[in-house]
Amino acid sequence: IREYQAEHGVILPYRGTIHDIGPSLTHKKVIIEKFLQNIPTPDIARMTQHTEEACDRYIKSFKKVRMLYGKMKQVEIARTLEMSERLVQEYVHLIEEQEHKKEEVNHVS
Repeated sequence: IREYQAEHGVILPYRGTIHDIGPSLTHKKVIIEKFLQNIPTPDIARMTQHTEEACDRYIKSFKKVRMLYGKMKQVEIARTLEMSERLVQEYVHLIEEQEHKKEEVNHVS
């Protein structure tokens, strides 16, 4: 299931994704990945079957984590922003993936 979701950029409705629990690919991660690809919020909302407001809320939270990343420990970021450590870890992983991709592009250029 995870492989299918990752390949197709969709979230299938099962317990882990509906309640955002467990190690499943979360809707937040998919939304942020699309944001990092510079896809406009209305398109992200349509593709993920979320409201634009929900997408904007996730993007805003991600931006806050990104702003504090490297300045605080993940646990401190979670406490400061009143987010779960798991969510902060997920956002940090996306930040690090994005930085790695930028390094690869700069290294090739």
